[in-house]
Amino acid sequence: MRSARLTNLLFVVILLGNAAFLVASGQVARAVEPAATCTSSVGPGIPPPTSLPSGIPGFHAAWYGQSGYPTLCPGERSTAVVAYYNSGSAGWVRGRMGEMAFLGTSDPSPGQDQASLLGGDGQLGSPATGWPRYNRVAAQPADYVGPGQVAWFQFTIQAPQTPGTYKLYIRPLVEGATWMEDYGVFWQVTVKDADTVGSIAVAPATAGNVEVGANRTYTATVSGAPGCVDIAFIDDASYPATTAGGLADADGNGKADLSTAAVFTLVNGAAKGTSFVDCVSVPADGTVTFVVSSTTPNTNVRPVVFRDANDNNAVDVVSFVPSEPFGLGGAILFLPPEATTGAHTATVLALSTADNYFTDAGATATYRYDSNDIFQRSGVRLGIDQFEQLISRGDSLTVDYQADEANSSIFNITNDVGREAPTVDANVDSWDGGTTQNDVGLRITEPATNVDGIAYGIQRSTTAGGPVCGPGTGAYADLAVTQIASGTNSTTYVDRNLAVGAYCYRVGATDPMTGVGAFGYSRGVVINNPPLPVAPPRALDARVTTSAGSPAVLDNGDVIKIAFGKEMQTPAGRHMFVQDADGTIADIRCVQFEQACTLNVGPETLGGVSYPANTVVTIEIQTPPIVVAEGSNAGLQLNVTVTSGNFADVAGNTWDVPGSDDVVIGAPD
Repeated sequence: MRSARLTNLLFVVILLGNAAFLVASGQVARAVEPAATCTSSVGPGIPPPTSLPSGIPGFHAAWYGQSGYPTLCPGERSTAVVAYYNSGSAGWVRGRMGEMAFLGTSDPSPGQDQASLLGGDGQLGSPATGWPRYNRVAAQPADYVGPGQVAWFQFTIQAPQTPGTYKLYIRPLVEGATWMEDYGVFWQVTVKDADTVGSIAVAPATAGNVEVGANRTYTATVSGAPGCVDIAFIDDASYPATTAGGLADADGNGKADLSTAAVFTLVNGAAKGTSFVDCVSVPADGTVTFVVSSTTPNTNVRPVVFRDANDNNAVDVVSFVPSEPFGLGGAILFLPPEATTGAHTATVLALSTADNYFTDAGATATYRYDSNDIFQRSGVRLGIDQFEQLISRGDSLTVDYQADEANSSIFNITNDVGREAPTVDANVDSWDGGTTQNDVGLRITEPATNVDGIAYGIQRSTTAGGPVCGPGTGAYADLAVTQIASGTNSTTYVDRNLAVGAYCYRVGATDPMTGVGAFGYSRGVVINNPPLPVAPPRALDARVTTSAGSPAVLDNGDVIKIAFGKEMQTPAGRHMFVQDADGTIADIRCVQFEQACTLNVGPETLGGVSYPANTVVTIEIQTPPIVVAEGSNAGLQLNVTVTSGNFADVAGNTWDVPGSDDVVIGAPD
C-alpha cells in the first residue's frame, strides 16, 4: 500500500464615504474566563446616511457611522467606535468647558445621564472600563473638530455576567453648553451563555481520510457528568453554514441537517452500526469514545456530539447556531479502495496534492503516488511538482498502476482541462469612488475544473470602437497578472482612470509547461468623451412579495424584493434604514442571525417586468429589525419607506435612495 502523506487584534477597515472606519472588531479581552468554551464576535460596521446637514448655527452633530454590535461571553470586553459629523457652525475644542464634545448615556437605556451596566468609571455600579465618567461614554479624541469634520469616538464595553441582550443608547453633547441631536444611536450587546455553544471537545479536530470500510476513532470530553449525549453526523460540505460558523438547516425547521452516510460502529466499546446514537451515558471521567466507518465512497462527514436537552433526537439550532451544548469532530473522508495493479483509464473526481492521491469519477478507485513514480502529459516526462500543478478535477489519465509502493507507477495526463480560458466581463463605471465613469472593471471567471493558483495574464488593446473583441482587435499589451483565490472561481480587476477611447481586454491562463496562453476576451468598451458622470444604482421596484404574519406589519417570514437598474454586489453585510407612518425607524441588516439576503442568479420577474441576473435583492425577515426609534405603534407598520441604505453595485457605488423610482415597501403585490 502507498502511504498517504490574549487574542490577536483583528482590524477591519470599513469605508464610510471618503473616510476609513477602523474597527478593532477582534479586540476582545476576558475579564473572567468562562469555564466552558465561548466564542465572541462583532457584527459588521454600520455606514452613514447618504446625505448630511451642515452649517447649522451653533453646536450640532450628525451620526456618521459606527462599528458593529458585539456578541460577547460573560465578562468579556469589546472596543466600540462611533463617528459624528460636526454639522454645526461652531468647532468642538478639547479641554475647554462649554466647547468640548462628549458622548453621554441617553434614553431609553440606561436613561439620560444615568449609569450603565455596560461601562463606566466604576461609580454608581458601573464597571470600570475607562469611560470619562459613569454617564460620559467618550470624549472627543482630537484637539479640534471643525464644522464639516468628523470625530471618531472610541470606548470600551464590558459584558455583564448574566446572559441576555443589553442596549446602550448614546447622545452627543457639548459639556456645559447643550445636548446635540438625538439620532437614537445605540449598541446592542448580546451576552452568550458560555455553556451553550461548542462546549464539548471532540478529538481529533483535524480532517483525515481512510478507505471505505476502514475506521476512525474519536473521543469526546463532556463536562457535567453523569448524564448522556447523542451522537450524529453532518455532511462536511454543509459546514460552516455561514461565514461565521453554524450548522446547516436547509428546511428552516430549527433542526440541524444530519447525514446518514456513515455509521458509528462502536460507542464506549458497545457495537452500534447506526448513524445516530441516542443517549450515550457519560462515564465519570467525562469521556465518550466512538468509532466511525462508511461503505459509501467519497462520503465526507463530521461527527457531532450534543446534549439533547429536550430529547427530540435533533440538534436544535437558532439562526444556524446550536442552542444545546455540542461539539464537532474533524471531517473524515472515506475514499474508494486503492486501485489494483495494472492498466487503468481514469477521469479525476477528487484529489489532494497534500496527501498525494486522486480518485476516479466512477468512485471505484483511489490512486496514490509519490516521488518514486513516473509522471507525463501526452507522453512528455514531468516532475512530481509539475504534475501537481497540472492535475485537476476532470482531467483524463492513463495509469500503469503498481499497488506495491516499491515499484513505480506511470501517470500520463491525456486530457488536461485544468487551464481553460476564463470568461471576461468588462463594464465601464466609476470603480474607484470618483465622480466620472472612466474606469473599466473586469470580472474574470474561470471554469470550475481549472486548477487553483493559475497566474492569469491581463492584457488591453486600443481599438476603433467595435463591440466584439478577439485576437485581431488591436495590439494587446500586458497590464497585470492575477490569481483567483482557492474556494472561488472568480475575481475582479479594475483598470482605473482611462483616457477617452475604445478598448478590448483579454485574460489568459498560461500553461506552465509551454508558456502558451488560452485567452478569454471581453466585449468592446468605450470611455465617453467627456466621461459620463457616476450613476449610482437606483431602485426601480420595491415591494413585499410574501406576508407570513400580519399583513399590516413587517414581521418574521415576510419577503422583501428590491429591483435595481444595475448589476449589484452580494447584499451580505449590507443594510437599510426604513421608517413607517407612525415614526418607527428600524435597521434591516443582511447579517448573520438577522435577515437572510440573496441576489438573483438568473432573470427574475417582478411586477410584470423581467430583470436580469444580479439585479434583484431578496430580503427574508428572520428576526424583528432593530428598532432605532420607537413610533406610536410597536413594530414596523406597512407601508415603510427606505430612508437610506448601502447596497452597492458591482463597481462599489452605493444606492441612490433619493433618486430611486420606488423606495416604498408595501403590502404584497
